[in-house]
Amino acid sequence: MIAGLTLASCVTKKKYQELEASKNTLEQKLNKKVEECEGRNAEYLSKINELDGKIAFLDKRIAGYLDSLNSCHTRLSENQAYIKSLGDRLDEQKKRLAAELDTKNKTLQTKELELNSALAKAEEERIKLENLRKELEKTVARVRNLESELNRKDSAVRALKDEITKALAGFDELDIKVEYRNGKVYVSLAEKLLFKSGSIVVDPKGEEALLKLASALNKKPDVTVTVEGHTDNKPMNGEKIKDNWDLSVLRATSIVRILTEDGKMKKSRVTASGRGETAPLADNGTPEGRAKNRRTELILTPKLDKIFEILNNN
Repeated sequence: MIAGLTLASCVTKKKYQELEASKNTLEQKLNKKVEECEGRNAEYLSKINELDGKIAFLDKRIAGYLDSLNSCHTRLSENQAYIKSLGDRLDEQKKRLAAELDTKNKTLQTKELELNSALAKAEEERIKLENLRKELEKTVARVRNLESELNRKDSAVRALKDEITKALAGFDELDIKVEYRNGKVYVSLAEKLLFKSGSIVVDPKGEEALLKLASALNKKPDVTVTVEGHTDNKPMNGEKIKDNWDLSVLRATSIVRILTEDGKMKKSRVTASGRGETAPLADNGTPEGRAKNRRTELILTPKLDKIFEILNNN
């Protein structure tokens, strides 16, 4: 239209150029408006599509709710039917429970009788237990007395060992051993201190030591003495002394005589015993070992009358 007007009218070139410029400006604005409208149309279409999706989603949720509602109605009908059946069964259970209760009451009466019997037996056991407790207290008292007496005896034996050691202090150069073992005092005297080889006669130095020992023991009248003779395994060849048993017994007897006759110890306190070669201290295969085995042991034992009295006291 604008081109037609231009052709039909006589205008100046400048005017034509102004009109052409105006036309271009109008076309640009129009194109811009068209672009804006197209953009808005696209945005509206996007929103429409989004709303369509939401509507479809809501339709599905509504359909789900309707299904749930129908399901709830169905379950409600089922529950109502179930409740009715429960009521019927409840009546039956009441009757059954009443019968069970009656049975349990009868059982309870029987149990009460059994309980009374058990209580009576329990009382008997309680009395027995009380008697046992009293006996246990007596036993505990006896054990304590026994422990006290054993401790007293042990202290006395250890003190005796110290006194015997002091009494034999002047014979340190000789082979004398004083030991505490198993609640007793062992005084071990080597053969060289008491006897010559094969002899049963006590040497003067050995007799002096025995008299010192007897003097100390006379102050301990409640101590008994066992004199044990020991030999090595070398056989004896003699007419008067037949074997090592004979030699060990005769040597022990010789020492007992010194203790009782010269040392004035009561004979009832002293016992002679021969062990021969049966209790060696060392290997008899060497001269040193045989020398250790040829010995005499005096075993000092305190009287145990008080201990036996405690043990036998019922």
